[in-house]
Amino acid sequence: MIWTSALWFMFAVLASSASVSELDSDDWPYVIKNYEGIKLQSPVDINTEYAKRRFLPFLRYFGYWAFNRATVEISNNGHTVNVKLTDNSNDVPFIVGGPLFDCKYEFASMHFHWGKNDKGSEHKVNGHKYALELHMVHFKKEYGSFENALSYSDGVCVVGFFGEVSSKDNPDMDNFIADLKYIHQPNTTIIRSFKEEFSFIKKTALKQHYFTYHGSLTTKPFTECVIWIIFTKPIKISRRQLMAFRELHSSHNGVLINENDRDLQPFNNRTILYGY
Repeated sequence: MIWTSALWFMFAVLASSASVSELDSDDWPYVIKNYEGIKLQSPVDINTEYAKRRFLPFLRYFGYWAFNRATVEISNNGHTVNVKLTDNSNDVPFIVGGPLFDCKYEFASMHFHWGKNDKGSEHKVNGHKYALELHMVHFKKEYGSFENALSYSDGVCVVGFFGEVSSKDNPDMDNFIADLKYIHQPNTTIIRSFKEEFSFIKKTALKQHYFTYHGSLTTKPFTECVIWIIFTKPIKISRRQLMAFRELHSSHNGVLINENDRDLQPFNNRTILYGY
């Protein structure tokens, strides 16, 4: 039997109060807590004390680092550094596994959040705010497009990575950081190889330790359609490298983009899992 990601997530949520061995197969499909009337907004402060540890399938990436043909547009859109596939990219990266189980989620875009100091992440962990947060945005392939996927509670999956300040440059980020100088002005774009620019994500992405919960987009229209996967191991970045983001100009009279994070939202007693 093939289960959708929503049904599998229901299974994982129920498993937070009972082990798999305690569940009777006659109970399918499981029913999760009714969140009607409760806001499911993001970002949130992740309290690890309430995270339920669960073994989940291996989160697998296809087309991100194994192939050289995926090219992307890296743009300063006046609010952030935004990354999307070029029109001539035939290979669309996608993810499966983890809380998504056998459902395929295709890459839609990627962007960054940073601050005017070393506290620019959107999510917190136990009250701790990181220097940077990177979001890889995906939509469920069966829904056809990102826009259509916004109408479904499991339509979007955002994979998030924290950036933590290091005393040394991260050499794996050198290509990407060096190229930011070409998009200092808003509405400027360069085209690069995804593999050459963003292989620095790979080491953290393959660690398979993350928090996952249901939430929303952190930019307008703030739709509550997101399965969040937030990795626990941060990517190292030096203050010099971090400064390259703060040298980008916004679309608001050209002032520098010093911070672009959304305020924390109430968690409202949602279920959060620690996947490993």
